[in-house]
Amino acid sequence: MTRYDITISGRNVRYYEGGEGRPLLLLHGAGATARLWHRQSGPLSGRFRVIAPDLPGFGGSARGPEIKSVRDYARFLSQFIGSLKIDRVSVLGSSMGGWAALWLAADFPALVERLALVSPAGAYRPGAMPMTVDELLREIEKYYVPVSGGDFPAASDELSMAVDTIRSMDNAGGFIPDIEPELAVIKAPTLIIWGSEDRVIPASYAEIFARAIPGARLEVMEGAGHLPYVERPEEFNRVVMEFFGRE
Repeated sequence: MTRYDITISGRNVRYYEGGEGRPLLLLHGAGATARLWHRQSGPLSGRFRVIAPDLPGFGGSARGPEIKSVRDYARFLSQFIGSLKIDRVSVLGSSMGGWAALWLAADFPALVERLALVSPAGAYRPGAMPMTVDELLREIEKYYVPVSGGDFPAASDELSMAVDTIRSMDNAGGFIPDIEPELAVIKAPTLIIWGSEDRVIPASYAEIFARAIPGARLEVMEGAGHLPYVERPEEFNRVVMEFFGRE
């Protein structure tokens, strides 16, 4: 994967790209960066043109003051896709990235060919609550250490920007779950992957998305947590390769 930096709306956006074929966009979750996909980027780039951006406010991409909600990331992604002269993409999104992918499919359906969602955020049930933002931030900070093996950046400036981004969006009401009413309009073939032991968003949420998105397929990875692509990469890669490889 090769690193690139481009300017969108006057701000730097960093992304990584490799491979040839149908374009496949990888979207990380809150607090992470595109580098978290390093276990997938190699295998997937053998069959697809893999593009993994750092979402604004994370990694090497500057914060955008106009991004106050996860839905705003979908608007950014439509600009990003257009800047690469791509007409249509498949999308693999994790957690907040899955939420953003759903808004992209809802608001810009002509851009999205297929969707694979890993423990997507954006829905809410009082009896099975996801982690609060404060709990999520404490969870994220555990990974910002040099021994993280490259999964999360150790640089303190990236951590500070990630925390500021999440805090600012939360203060603006940007993490209020809002995608559930839109799930029925999703037309792209959709795969939902969830770890049975997810502590960030309970696995019971998987059925919410699977029932509401027309024709969605659900894959529960037994024993995995919130990041099955980190914990069980070979199994995960096999599932998504088969899904995205379909015509």
